[in-house]
Amino acid sequence: MHLFLVFTILAVFQTASAQEPAYKIGFVNTARVLKEAPQARKVEERLKAEFEPREAQLKQKRQEILALEDQLKTDSALTANARRKLEREIRLKVSQLKFLEQEFREDQNLRRNEEIRELQQVISNVLKMQGDNDKFDLILTEGVSYVSDRIDITAETIEMLKQLPDSSEEIQ
Repeated sequence: MHLFLVFTILAVFQTASAQEPAYKIGFVNTARVLKEAPQARKVEERLKAEFEPREAQLKQKRQEILALEDQLKTDSALTANARRKLEREIRLKVSQLKFLEQEFREDQNLRRNEEIRELQQVISNVLKMQGDNDKFDLILTEGVSYVSDRIDITAETIEMLKQLPDSSEEIQ
């Protein structure tokens, strides 16, 4: 019964498609666009520049902890009281570092998501331009199981993104 329904739908579609003009369909691999578009590289560079100072700070704090741990291991002249005080200081610094690292990751993820949303808007606008200019009836991006090279327009989309002037990256 189910197979009969599928064949009936296919037959109706083929009959209708014989009478209707052919549709122009395209597919864009957004993961590839996000990887290869010059705007994506600029986003990565901006984020790296923005978070590099904080990353260096975290690295410095890790080095301080390692130095204190090394002092604890190698300094045999430490009194029991000084040793406990140093151990407490190390635990406190480790706890603070974990908090700072978590805060850093959250801030970094938030900024990355903001930048990606802006970039996706630019890509969406380019896809709309591409659809209008090239007379596409449908452009698919996600959730596609198979795409033939004939309808894959990812390379053309990346080229359009490369042609955008820097000042108009946020075409609205």
